[in-house]
Amino acid sequence: MVNNRKKDFPKKSKTENDLAKIEDALKLCEACRVQTPRRLTGNVKWFSDKPKSKRLRRPSPMQLVTLRLHDLARIFRSRYGLTLPDDDAGRDDLEVAINHLASLARPRKHMSDWIDLWAPWLTGQEQRQMIGDAIANTQHWKADQLAWRLRLTAEERKVLGVTTIGAVDENKAARTRRRRKLDRERKAKARRSKGSKPRNVYEANSTEQAMPWVNQGISRATWYRRKRHRETV
Repeated sequence: MVNNRKKDFPKKSKTENDLAKIEDALKLCEACRVQTPRRLTGNVKWFSDKPKSKRLRRPSPMQLVTLRLHDLARIFRSRYGLTLPDDDAGRDDLEVAINHLASLARPRKHMSDWIDLWAPWLTGQEQRQMIGDAIANTQHWKADQLAWRLRLTAEERKVLGVTTIGAVDENKAARTRRRRKLDRERKAKARRSKGSKPRNVYEANSTEQAMPWVNQGISRATWYRRKRHRETV
């Protein structure tokens, strides 16, 4: 006959149950810490603690617009003075600046401030029309395209320190070659200041040019082997 009576086991107190749960949680954490991570499939990647190398970041369009506006201000100051002239040339240059300002946040305010500073002679009707056209149909120029629009030469570009606008007599490829040449000359000058010899002087005085193994009547490999032996001894 089966005895259906439940056995009377001693009941654990609430404190003992809490302690047991805490011990189980600690064991689980310890197991997770010791266990090696498994490889995940798909596009999931493990994050590494290795510090990332600092990469050169390309400037954002907003930064390019700001730099371009600074270059335009340098050109306008050198050509016209404090304000743009009240003629077709002044309106054309003002249109270039207004189209750049259209790419910024809250463009109407920036455009109005720029016009008040550079073209205080512009009427309210012309100002509203120019701002509306720039926002509706914003024009963008590359460095060389804007150089032809402003007729900027390489000499004027160098004197004013313009960097975001090209030159009509020196395209992008020519500027790149000139910049690389200047960079090579700068690095060569830095190496000379540290005491390094030019390549032609180094090669003229090198062992390969002197060939001492010929005078000693031995092979090149034997000469270098004996030299290593002397250096180790």
